[in-house]
Amino acid sequence: MKTAVVLVVFCLIFLMLASVIILIAVLQRKARQKQLAGLFAEGYFTSSRKDTDSKTVRTTNISIFGHQLDLQRLELLLLSADINMSAEHFLTLTLGAGLLVFILSLTLAQQLAGSLLIMLSALALPLLFLFHRKKARDEALVSQLPEALELIVRALRVGQSVDNALKEVSRNCPDPLGREIRIIHEEIALGLPFVQALQNFELRFARLGDVKLMTTAFIIQRETGGSLTTVLSNLAALIRERDKLGRQVKALTAEGRSSALILGILPIFAAGSFWLLRPDYIHLLFTHPLGKKLLMLAIVMEITGFIVMYFMTRMDP
Repeated sequence: MKTAVVLVVFCLIFLMLASVIILIAVLQRKARQKQLAGLFAEGYFTSSRKDTDSKTVRTTNISIFGHQLDLQRLELLLLSADINMSAEHFLTLTLGAGLLVFILSLTLAQQLAGSLLIMLSALALPLLFLFHRKKARDEALVSQLPEALELIVRALRVGQSVDNALKEVSRNCPDPLGREIRIIHEEIALGLPFVQALQNFELRFARLGDVKLMTTAFIIQRETGGSLTTVLSNLAALIRERDKLGRQVKALTAEGRSSALILGILPIFAAGSFWLLRPDYIHLLFTHPLGKKLLMLAIVMEITGFIVMYFMTRMDP
């Protein structure tokens, strides 16, 4: 009992300290932004050097006991998911919610192991939401790329420049691609080099091979010249075929993915039902030595099954 209490106190102190450290980082960052805004207002910097858009990737570090924690990947994930929130703010909210869920679960159920599992699940939910939102935006953006490229090709063939063609796409293409192209055009208009603006766009969608192909085509044409209309026309046809193939793969593997999801959720649902109806059945898995081993084996097999099914039904971009 004393060990459980010590573990609970340790977890609470750790989460509270982490939340305080991240909150301090957020306040320090806001203070720096306010100071920079004052310098910009007084004319110490030119407008072309100002970070004018929240979509620009920021290098975020948090100092914890002398060690720098790089949050750039989390910043990229938030940007890709179109969440207007800093990495520090996101971590603060996530840790605070996890702490609150842990306290409520421990108060109601009075089970340390179960409360820890619930807390870990609560901490994982925001990340799962980000990945789900990012995947949905990626799929929507890829589906819009062929039409946008064809619109650029038509604009170039009537004599417009690349910058004007991008501006035309930003006006006529719906989000998320229209918004991303609009950000590229605004960055160029504010003085950012064309290549750097395209690289920022590629960085926000680093896992999409179609985006990398498009940005590479623009950069090579800008540096070496050549027929951009021919390249973009072929690229639009290629992306459309890749998207069509991906949809066919999803249709063919839908049954397997649904079966894997049902089989994966069923044990969790059964355990939750027994926890509510017959708690003594579930308590053995957390108190008896053999029950603990069986529980760990079940968790490992569940995770292994999800990983195997994921790689069996996925298609590399």
